[in-house]
Amino acid sequence: MKTIAVINQKGGTGKTTTAVNLAAACARRGYWTLLVDLDPQSSAAHSFGLDPASAPATLSKAILEDRPLVEAIRTTNTAGVEVVLGGPELATLELRIKNPLTAVRVLARLLQPVRPAYDLCVLDAPPALSLMFTNALSAADGLLVPVTPSFLSAKGLEMLFTTIEEARADLAIEPQLLGIVLTMIDRRLSLDKEVEGSLRQVFGAKVLDQVVRQNVRLKEAPGHFRSIFAHAPNSSGAEDYDAVAVETLARMGLPAQAPQKEEAPGLSSELREPPELPQSESQAPKRAGEGTAEAAAVALAG
Repeated sequence: MKTIAVINQKGGTGKTTTAVNLAAACARRGYWTLLVDLDPQSSAAHSFGLDPASAPATLSKAILEDRPLVEAIRTTNTAGVEVVLGGPELATLELRIKNPLTAVRVLARLLQPVRPAYDLCVLDAPPALSLMFTNALSAADGLLVPVTPSFLSAKGLEMLFTTIEEARADLAIEPQLLGIVLTMIDRRLSLDKEVEGSLRQVFGAKVLDQVVRQNVRLKEAPGHFRSIFAHAPNSSGAEDYDAVAVETLARMGLPAQAPQKEEAPGLSSELREPPELPQSESQAPKRAGEGTAEAAAVALAG
């Protein structure tokens, strides 16, 4: 199992949108994918209609109570994608953990038993320097960094890369920088083109060739508990994230299409749990504001 951490210390860069749709795109290409929600806001889980707050088992409980990670894994309405529910307790984990000296590698340890069940693991890291952010760096084989075409977002890369280098030295880890992916870009705007040009000039091949264009369908999708491929398969958002997945897989040394398997990997059927919420918004009454682009944008902030 190869592990990709989607990281940025700055919020609002499309990090969760990228993690969710990268996982879905890789699953469409035959890779059985585990998406790990490391953000206390649980935006990745909510994007599939899953609510960690009401779940009997979460990543935070697995860490604090030394329980197997498999208990926190749930199926989704996207074939080939399963989610580790993070839980709101992740926000205060550093205050409650018993052994802080080994805490920076706890995620890698918990993932070890389930590694044979998946081809890929995508980590949705929190948008702040925290214990779970450090755990994402420790557990990752590769790092993908979403960046919006703004001066402050680009400026924040300097701090992020400093953090990565310090973590490499302190933790003796070697995650590969897969690339920087430009999100929410509108090339009709001179500022967006200027920032993109500057990033490509400074970081060169570290910037993915593919960008993710500004697209309202990407904002709508989580409000319908779907990836962009289920919500709007013919949109520019679906086209862009499929291409991002292909380029990311290539940078990991993996083919665009997963090799054929005699049977699907993943967890055994007796360990699988159905989604805790309906798989589409048509199966349940809407909550106030649900299903709108505005609500989705708030849900995916960070």
